[in-house]
Amino acid sequence: MLSVVVSTFIIGQVEEHVYYGYAPPSTDIGFIQEVIDNKEFTYSVPSGTGLLDVIGLQDNTQVSLYDLTSGILLNSTTINKLQKITFFIRYGTYFKLVSSHRVVAMISGGRSAYERGSTQGYSTYYPSVDGGFRGKSFIFMPATSTHDPLAIPLSHYNFIAFALEDTEFNLSDATRKFSTTESLKQRDIQRIMLQTRVAKEINLTEIGGGGAVAVGYDERFILNSTGDMIVASTASDQVLYVPAITGGYVGKIFWAPDKAQLPETGRSVVLVVTPLEPGKVTVYDKDLNVLAEHTFTSADVSANSYWFKSFGLGIFDFIIKSTGDITVLASQTNINVSEDFIGSGITFLGARPNQELKFFTPSSAIIFSSQDQTVIVDGQKRSVKKDEVILLGSGVHSIKGTGVLTIEVLAPGVGSFQKWGSYLIEPIDILKSYENIESLATPSPPYLTYAGVAVGLLIVIGLLYIFMLKRKKKL
Repeated sequence: MLSVVVSTFIIGQVEEHVYYGYAPPSTDIGFIQEVIDNKEFTYSVPSGTGLLDVIGLQDNTQVSLYDLTSGILLNSTTINKLQKITFFIRYGTYFKLVSSHRVVAMISGGRSAYERGSTQGYSTYYPSVDGGFRGKSFIFMPATSTHDPLAIPLSHYNFIAFALEDTEFNLSDATRKFSTTESLKQRDIQRIMLQTRVAKEINLTEIGGGGAVAVGYDERFILNSTGDMIVASTASDQVLYVPAITGGYVGKIFWAPDKAQLPETGRSVVLVVTPLEPGKVTVYDKDLNVLAEHTFTSADVSANSYWFKSFGLGIFDFIIKSTGDITVLASQTNINVSEDFIGSGITFLGARPNQELKFFTPSSAIIFSSQDQTVIVDGQKRSVKKDEVILLGSGVHSIKGTGVLTIEVLAPGVGSFQKWGSYLIEPIDILKSYENIESLATPSPPYLTYAGVAVGLLIVIGLLYIFMLKRKKKL
């Protein structure tokens, strides 16, 4: 059931799972509508606050929300598996969410995150039940999408599933009234518009159907598959840091969905790639056709260079492969195709202990530390206390700590924040490692190439045969 926490009490617990975040100043959300257990709930979000949605993955999970600036416990409760709790969180708050078991937690805010229209919503990857963003089991609440049938041509999908291997998956909502089972081949993409909270003015003539184009009778969903998958939502005017296929945010192979469809001046899908090592970066589409290439030198790495690449309008599923370690930001531009007009929204990434992380931010970034540690920020060493916050400006930054570091990237876009949202990450999501899947970004030689090689071999064999016959005659 839908719950809004209003009570405050202190609970004694070990801090097993810690999630950090910052709610940027934004426009008010206003009245919104939710669908829980096939029932509508409409309520007003207090002025000056965003939403922090938390879903339990285990029964009897204690959840506590703290203000990092004051250290005050803001709210606390206990939730069970699949139960969703919603905290109202004031804009401008640096916060920490602590849970006794792993949870999935998503923050969002701004009028445009929930308003009716084709460009609403926000981009995020959905964490797996076991940690990280790759797996066979997911429990999640989708990011908002367009529920207006008239806006479908420009709408975004809040369920984009990418098959890392041949797999069969089942997707259902919490009521189990909606359920679908489908099969995907490696690199196949499945897009579905799932039910979630929407603006109040949208009148659902029938829950899960009728005037609503999104499927489902609840806004909580369960995904189980036989093979590894990655699941995301992508919306216009949003920033999205891309987790590596092998885990963490530094790697050599990535999958990044991105879109920009409105034919406006300066609007384009873009990638920003920052190197940790020299090497060649190749950007493919999902069929492994080469879209772009770029080579980084040792001098580029030392100079904190990055590759800003524009792809124009369209719906893209990028597969990015590099011979050296990189980080990848997927986004769009508006008004002008340049780094200064990237946005908007928020996104998270993280660094493992003793791992250098280089990343680009179009506006600013916040570093959170869940332990006392030594951190090198842009070449400067400093001691950082647990729960301490480090603020950074725009551009490329290099960080390295003796412990895990969580980073929130902020991008207000061409104006102020109108919509933003993302799932929070915890150390498990940053530390989780997976085996590489080399075949994922290895183009197979085309059929004609094989045929050409075969014909060439036959010709050579024939010539050798003729040569041998002539030689025998001479002998």
